[in-house]
Amino acid sequence: MKKLSDRAMLFLILALQLIAVIIYPPSFFQANPQAAILPPSLTLLFVIALVLLNTGALDLMAGRSFLVFIQGINIIMRLMMLFPHLKTNGQWDFVLLIIALVAMGLSWFTIVQIEQLPLSVLRFKRVEE
Repeated sequence: MKKLSDRAMLFLILALQLIAVIIYPPSFFQANPQAAILPPSLTLLFVIALVLLNTGALDLMAGRSFLVFIQGINIIMRLMMLFPHLKTNGQWDFVLLIIALVAMGLSWFTIVQIEQLPLSVLRFKRVEE
């Protein structure tokens, strides 16, 4: 089995981070329209982190910390929303439970993986030394 290059691993991790932030069951937003602000706001923070990281406004360590922070916030917000909304009208919402667990697992996985990548990989364009 071929090992992914650092570059391919970076893009895979970034894609998984985005998926972890935006995945919610549609029924969740119908019952809680105020929660619809979470995916766009976390996605915006994610895009801001990538832009600042790749324009040089953030150094590599701060950029990695910003990406990890976004995923940590995602995990905390999902935990805060999971238990109050797990049972509605006497019925267990297994779709919400499964999606929340998958999203938290993806966030945790991306945090671990991004911490293991070399800092130099976090920029999209290669810097000639």
